[in-house]
Amino acid sequence: MHSCQVAQAVSVMMQSADCGFAPRCVSVSTAIHPGSNLFVATCQDGHVGSPTQQEAPRAPKARRPRDMALSMLVLIIPVFLIVAFYRYLGHEDPPVVDTTEVYGSVQRAGRFELLRPEGLADGWRIASATYTDGILRIGITAPDSGALQLVESADPAAVLVPAVIGKTPHDDGPATIAGAEWHRWSEGRPGERAIVRTDGNRTVIIVGHAKQDQLDQLAGSLRA
Repeated sequence: MHSCQVAQAVSVMMQSADCGFAPRCVSVSTAIHPGSNLFVATCQDGHVGSPTQQEAPRAPKARRPRDMALSMLVLIIPVFLIVAFYRYLGHEDPPVVDTTEVYGSVQRAGRFELLRPEGLADGWRIASATYTDGILRIGITAPDSGALQLVESADPAAVLVPAVIGKTPHDDGPATIAGAEWHRWSEGRPGERAIVRTDGNRTVIIVGHAKQDQLDQLAGSLRA
Protein backbone atom coordinates (compact mmCIF):
# COMPACT_ATOMS: atom_id res chain seq x y z
CA MET A 1 0.00 0.00 0.00
CA HIS A 2 1.28 3.44 -0.93
CA SER A 3 2.07 5.96 1.85
CA CYS A 4 -0.86 8.19 0.87
CA GLN A 5 -3.21 5.15 1.05
CA VAL A 6 -1.86 4.17 4.49
CA ALA A 7 -2.42 7.71 5.80
CA GLN A 8 -5.99 7.79 4.50
CA ALA A 9 -6.65 4.27 5.83
CA VAL A 10 -5.44 5.18 9.31
CA SER A 11 -7.55 8.35 9.30
CA VAL A 12 -10.70 6.20 9.14
CA MET A 13 -9.42 3.25 11.21
CA MET A 14 -11.83 3.90 14.06
CA GLN A 15 -14.72 5.34 12.03
CA SER A 16 -18.05 3.47 11.77
CA ALA A 17 -18.89 1.97 8.38
CA ASP A 18 -22.13 0.67 6.89
CA CYS A 19 -21.31 -3.01 6.34
CA GLY A 20 -24.75 -4.08 5.24
CA PHE A 21 -25.98 -6.11 8.26
CA ALA A 22 -24.56 -4.21 11.29
CA PRO A 23 -25.38 -0.58 12.00
CA ARG A 24 -21.87 0.06 13.31
CA CYS A 25 -18.62 -1.92 13.05
CA VAL A 26 -14.92 -1.16 13.11
CA SER A 27 -13.60 -0.87 9.55
CA VAL A 28 -10.48 -0.26 7.50
CA SER A 29 -10.57 1.66 4.20
CA THR A 30 -8.61 0.37 1.24
CA ALA A 31 -8.08 2.06 -2.15
CA ILE A 32 -9.71 0.20 -5.04
CA HIS A 33 -6.56 0.68 -7.14
CA PRO A 34 -3.29 2.70 -6.70
CA GLY A 35 -3.78 6.41 -7.22
CA SER A 36 -7.60 6.16 -6.90
CA ASN A 37 -9.61 8.28 -4.47
CA LEU A 38 -12.32 5.54 -4.24
CA PHE A 39 -12.07 3.50 -1.02
CA VAL A 40 -13.91 0.40 0.26
CA ALA A 41 -14.69 -0.16 3.97
CA THR A 42 -13.88 -3.73 5.11
CA CYS A 43 -15.37 -4.84 8.47
CA GLN A 44 -13.72 -7.11 11.01
CA ASP A 45 -16.07 -9.92 10.04
CA GLY A 46 -14.94 -9.69 6.40
CA HIS A 47 -18.01 -7.92 5.04
CA VAL A 48 -17.16 -5.35 2.34
CA GLY A 49 -19.09 -2.13 2.30
CA SER A 50 -19.96 0.20 -0.57
CA PRO A 51 -17.18 2.21 -2.30
CA THR A 52 -16.79 5.70 -0.94
CA GLN A 53 -14.93 8.66 -2.40
CA GLN A 54 -12.38 10.56 -0.28
CA GLU A 55 -10.87 13.82 -1.41
CA ALA A 56 -7.10 13.61 -1.85
CA PRO A 57 -5.06 16.33 -0.07
CA ARG A 58 -4.45 19.32 -2.28
CA ALA A 59 -0.96 20.69 -2.89
CA PRO A 60 -0.48 24.33 -1.82
CA LYS A 61 -1.01 26.83 -4.63
CA ALA A 62 2.08 28.55 -6.00
CA ARG A 63 2.09 32.34 -5.81
CA ARG A 64 1.25 33.89 -9.13
CA PRO A 65 3.17 36.90 -10.51
CA ARG A 66 -0.01 38.95 -10.08
CA ASP A 67 -0.11 38.13 -6.34
CA MET A 68 3.55 39.11 -5.90
CA ALA A 69 2.95 42.38 -7.77
CA LEU A 70 0.03 43.21 -5.49
CA SER A 71 2.20 42.48 -2.43
CA MET A 72 4.85 44.91 -3.71
CA LEU A 73 2.19 47.59 -4.28
CA VAL A 74 1.05 47.21 -0.68
CA LEU A 75 4.61 48.02 0.44
CA ILE A 76 5.36 50.78 -2.08
CA ILE A 77 2.14 52.82 -1.96
CA PRO A 78 2.60 53.96 1.68
CA VAL A 79 6.11 55.20 0.80
CA PHE A 80 4.77 57.34 -2.05
CA LEU A 81 2.01 58.68 0.21
CA ILE A 82 4.54 59.71 2.88
CA VAL A 83 6.76 61.44 0.31
CA ALA A 84 3.77 63.21 -1.26
CA PHE A 85 2.54 64.39 2.13
CA TYR A 86 6.03 65.61 3.06
CA ARG A 87 6.19 67.68 -0.13
CA TYR A 88 2.64 68.90 0.38
CA LEU A 89 3.87 70.47 3.62
CA GLY A 90 6.43 72.43 1.59
CA HIS A 91 9.52 70.39 2.38
CA GLU A 92 11.24 69.75 -0.95
CA ASP A 93 14.53 68.67 0.60
CA PRO A 94 14.87 65.40 2.55
CA PRO A 95 15.71 65.67 6.26
CA VAL A 96 19.35 65.51 7.36
CA VAL A 97 20.37 62.16 8.87
CA ASP A 98 21.63 62.17 12.46
CA THR A 99 25.10 60.58 12.40
CA THR A 100 25.65 60.58 16.18
CA GLU A 101 25.01 56.87 16.71
CA VAL A 102 27.03 55.77 13.67
CA TYR A 103 30.01 57.95 14.60
CA GLY A 104 29.79 56.58 18.12
CA SER A 105 30.00 53.02 16.77
CA VAL A 106 33.15 53.90 14.80
CA GLN A 107 34.80 55.45 17.84
CA ARG A 108 33.92 52.52 20.11
CA ALA A 109 35.35 50.06 17.57
CA GLY A 110 38.63 52.03 17.58
CA ARG A 111 39.88 50.60 14.29
CA PHE A 112 40.77 53.95 12.72
CA GLU A 113 40.65 57.66 13.50
CA LEU A 114 37.34 59.08 12.34
CA LEU A 115 37.18 62.02 9.94
CA ARG A 116 33.93 64.04 9.78
CA PRO A 117 32.78 66.67 7.27
CA GLU A 118 32.37 70.04 8.95
CA GLY A 119 31.55 73.57 7.83
CA LEU A 120 30.05 72.72 4.43
CA ALA A 121 27.92 75.44 2.82
CA ASP A 122 24.16 75.38 2.36
CA GLY A 123 22.99 72.78 -0.12
CA TRP A 124 25.13 69.98 1.30
CA ARG A 125 23.27 67.26 3.19
CA ILE A 126 24.09 63.96 4.84
CA ALA A 127 21.48 61.59 3.43
CA SER A 128 22.64 58.27 4.93
CA ALA A 129 25.13 56.85 7.42
CA THR A 130 26.13 53.25 8.09
CA TYR A 131 28.99 51.42 9.77
CA THR A 132 29.16 47.71 8.94
CA ASP A 133 32.02 45.23 8.68
CA GLY A 134 34.50 47.92 9.74
CA ILE A 135 33.56 50.29 6.91
CA LEU A 136 31.97 53.71 7.45
CA ARG A 137 29.79 54.93 4.57
CA ILE A 138 28.30 58.43 4.57
CA GLY A 139 25.97 59.33 1.71
CA ILE A 140 26.11 63.05 0.93
CA THR A 141 24.12 65.17 -1.51
CA ALA A 142 25.86 68.23 -2.97
CA PRO A 143 24.43 71.32 -4.72
CA ASP A 144 23.33 70.91 -8.35
CA SER A 145 22.31 67.28 -7.87
CA GLY A 146 25.75 66.05 -6.83
CA ALA A 147 25.73 62.66 -5.10
CA LEU A 148 28.79 61.52 -3.16
CA GLN A 149 29.83 58.81 -0.75
CA LEU A 150 32.46 59.22 1.93
CA VAL A 151 34.04 55.88 2.82
CA GLU A 152 36.46 55.31 5.70
CA SER A 153 38.04 52.06 6.87
CA ALA A 154 41.13 50.43 8.30
CA ASP A 155 41.21 48.16 5.24
CA PRO A 156 44.24 48.83 2.99
CA ALA A 157 43.69 50.83 -0.20
CA ALA A 158 44.59 47.80 -2.32
CA VAL A 159 41.48 46.06 -0.96
CA LEU A 160 39.10 48.99 -0.47
CA VAL A 161 39.67 50.94 -3.69
CA PRO A 162 38.61 48.17 -6.14
CA ALA A 163 35.58 47.37 -3.97
CA VAL A 164 34.40 51.00 -3.75
CA ILE A 165 35.61 52.67 -6.94
CA GLY A 166 35.77 49.75 -9.37
CA LYS A 167 38.41 47.37 -10.62
CA THR A 168 39.71 49.39 -13.60
CA PRO A 169 39.55 53.14 -12.81
CA HIS A 170 41.61 55.69 -14.73
CA ASP A 171 44.57 57.02 -12.73
CA ASP A 172 44.40 60.85 -12.79
CA GLY A 173 47.44 61.37 -10.58
CA PRO A 174 48.14 62.83 -7.12
CA ALA A 175 46.59 66.01 -5.69
CA THR A 176 47.12 68.11 -2.57
CA ILE A 177 43.82 69.22 -1.00
CA ALA A 178 43.78 71.37 2.15
CA GLY A 179 47.33 70.25 2.97
CA ALA A 180 46.59 66.51 2.67
CA GLU A 181 47.81 64.16 -0.07
CA TRP A 182 45.09 62.54 -2.16
CA HIS A 183 45.05 60.55 -5.38
CA ARG A 184 42.51 61.17 -8.16
CA TRP A 185 40.69 58.43 -10.05
CA SER A 186 37.89 58.50 -12.63
CA GLU A 187 35.56 56.23 -14.58
CA GLY A 188 35.84 53.30 -12.20
CA ARG A 189 32.13 53.25 -12.96
CA PRO A 190 30.58 55.32 -15.75
CA GLY A 191 30.40 59.01 -14.87
CA GLU A 192 32.01 58.69 -11.44
CA ARG A 193 35.01 60.50 -9.99
CA ALA A 194 36.94 59.55 -6.89
CA ILE A 195 39.76 60.72 -4.66
CA VAL A 196 41.64 58.50 -2.22
CA ARG A 197 43.71 59.30 0.85
CA THR A 198 45.78 56.84 2.86
CA ASP A 199 47.55 57.70 6.09
CA GLY A 200 48.45 55.47 9.00
CA ASN A 201 45.92 52.65 9.35
CA ARG A 202 43.14 54.56 7.59
CA THR A 203 41.91 54.68 3.99
CA VAL A 204 39.51 57.45 3.00
CA ILE A 205 37.62 57.50 -0.29
CA ILE A 206 35.26 60.11 -1.72
CA VAL A 207 33.43 58.85 -4.80
CA GLY A 208 30.33 59.72 -6.78
CA HIS A 209 28.60 61.64 -9.54
CA ALA A 210 29.66 65.21 -8.85
CA LYS A 211 31.93 67.98 -10.05
CA GLN A 212 35.63 67.68 -9.26
CA ASP A 213 35.58 70.80 -7.11
CA GLN A 214 32.75 69.27 -5.02
CA LEU A 215 34.91 66.25 -4.25
CA ASP A 216 37.69 68.66 -3.27
CA GLN A 217 35.35 70.71 -1.07
CA LEU A 218 34.21 67.62 0.78
CA ALA A 219 37.80 66.45 1.21
CA GLY A 220 38.82 69.87 2.56
CA SER A 221 35.98 69.81 5.12
CA LEU A 222 37.11 66.61 6.86
CA ARG A 223 38.15 67.02 10.48
CA ALA A 224 39.27 64.51 13.11
